Amino acid sequence: MASLGGKSTTLISLESSAQQLATWQTNTQTANDRVQAMYSAMGDMIDQLTSLRSTLSAAKSGAADAATLNDTGAGLLEDLADLMNLRQDGRYLFAGSNTGTAPVDTSLLSTPSIPSSADAAYYTGNDELASVRISGQQTLTYGVTAGGSAFEKALRASNIVATMTTTPLDEDALDEAYDLATEALDGLIAAQSGLSNNASRLETASTRQTAALDLLDTMAGNIKAVDVAAVTIKLSQYETQLTASYSALGNLSSLSLAKYL
Repeated sequence: MASLGGKSTTLISLESSAQQLATWQTNTQTANDRVQAMYSAMGDMIDQLTSLRSTLSAAKSGAADAATLNDTGAGLLEDLADLMNLRQDGRYLFAGSNTGTAPVDTSLLSTPSIPSSADAAYYTGNDELASVRISGQQTLTYGVTAGGSAFEKALRASNIVATMTTTPLDEDALDEAYDLATEALDGLIAAQSGLSNNASRLETASTRQTAALDLLDTMAGNIKAVDVAAVTIKLSQYETQLTASYSALGNLSSLSLAKYL
């Protein structure tokens, strides 16, 4: 490094910046992986609720067996909770910053009355979203929590179906579950769209980080390449001087005082 002379400071600065950028890029990719996993899980939730709404619609028209509704609701409640308790790399992704604890515990839910009211007792997380630094000037907040309104409505709709009277069929409960499922669907689709926006911004940041890293590597490489050339020239000069010195010494050694007497 000493051979770089005044360029050593520049090289150290470039390598330090590259190391920082590499860290940001790793963290950006990790955040994007989490967002992609959440997006996929929410897609499954949307599919589940779409299926529930179809089942409820058929039940309202008398085209479905009402006796199976409770089992359908209970199964969906369990499936949704499992999706909302998505875990990746030891972190519960829908838990806000409380990533060490599963955010959804449906055993904490009460049996809903009709008309029902919001019941977020199931949620053990918080509202603090994750964030990642993508540059020296920018930090990006991303994700969604299972404590949101759409998640609550999805679970409440499932809970109503799981606990409603089916003999005779409770029409009011059926209608409310259908409306809640519809509202939950709209909310989940909007939240998933937000995750898509998060992913797009993270991918753009990663692309910029890669370009910046390539530029820093090129600049550092140029400094090192220039130094190698300079050292090669110096070595050649030293070698010429050393050869000349050896030659002079050889001439001196061949001289004899007797020749001059």
